Amino acid sequence: MLAVLAIAACGDEGDGGGGSSSDAETLLTQTFAGSQEIRSGRADVQLRVLLEGEPSLRGPIEIGITGPFASAGTDRLPRFDLKLDAHAQGQGIEAGLTSTSDRLFVRFGGTAYAAPAELMRELRDSYARSQQEGSSQKQMNLAGLGIDPMSWLKDPKVEGTESVGGVETEHVTAQLDVPALLDDVDAMLAEIEKRGLGGASARQVPDRLPADTRAQIEEAFESGTVDVWTGTDDHILRRLAVDLRVELPEEDDGPSSVDLSLIFTLTEVNEPQTIEAPATSRPLDELLGQLQGLLGGALGGAGGLGGSGSGSSGGASQQQLDAYTRCIQDAGADVARAQQCASLLTP
Repeated sequence: MLAVLAIAACGDEGDGGGGSSSDAETLLTQTFAGSQEIRSGRADVQLRVLLEGEPSLRGPIEIGITGPFASAGTDRLPRFDLKLDAHAQGQGIEAGLTSTSDRLFVRFGGTAYAAPAELMRELRDSYARSQQEGSSQKQMNLAGLGIDPMSWLKDPKVEGTESVGGVETEHVTAQLDVPALLDDVDAMLAEIEKRGLGGASARQVPDRLPADTRAQIEEAFESGTVDVWTGTDDHILRRLAVDLRVELPEEDDGPSSVDLSLIFTLTEVNEPQTIEAPATSRPLDELLGQLQGLLGGALGGAGGLGGSGSGSSGGASQQQLDAYTRCIQDAGADVARAQQCASLLTP
């Protein structure tokens, strides 16, 4: 997530492109390969997934991430205040992530939790390294991560002009070339590993898609369209919409198809953004302990969190909590390893 914000919140100054163009390929090139500077704005990402054919999965899965962001200067973590809303099968969750560049806060259950100094140092060092390596390419843009949208957009057409967030844009539509897109996914995974953008969790990220997974995706893919709205005057991306339909192998207890819709909207580009730290916060260790307790209870309990399964860290000392935090960070996305960390909280 920080890597994506780095792309959006920093870059070399450029002339922002010329006037409008009726040529779709020219517009896309100016938008995705230009040197426009984006210092701040408001991002809105909406993901909707609809599974068909399985009664227990009826109803869409909806995830939204919204909020302001702003560059804090060279080699400094960007500032942002992002809110997460996720809903599926009548259940919902709200959370948030706030960065003042110097501090990071996670919001969950109406409470803000402050990241420890050790984690902040790791994030700052990782971000600074990515910026230094990206400087050799003049800016950390999509191409710097191996992403070339022009390679996987087929038959682009200009549909006309529309207003997005009060800004006049040119609307371009295109078909999706899935093999070319997957080539870029492989390139991005390799670049993330090379730059160490994943921090401690990078060990859980593959450097490319497994061959069998890629083959399954290509076989299942049915159709896909991409819509791009680019600023008429500055050629800055203001909205991106992707619609996909995937047909799945027939199974008695599984969905028959998946419809996915992703919409990214960028407004208030380069306008001042108000981003402040929460008035009060608790240590992030407390939230990690609660989540580990919930995870342990859902998976049959985790040793060390107490026989009641309440998720409390009991009489754990600060030294144990620090060790537990480091263990969780090292575990990354490995649930089994994360569960083993609970033993460090045994009083």
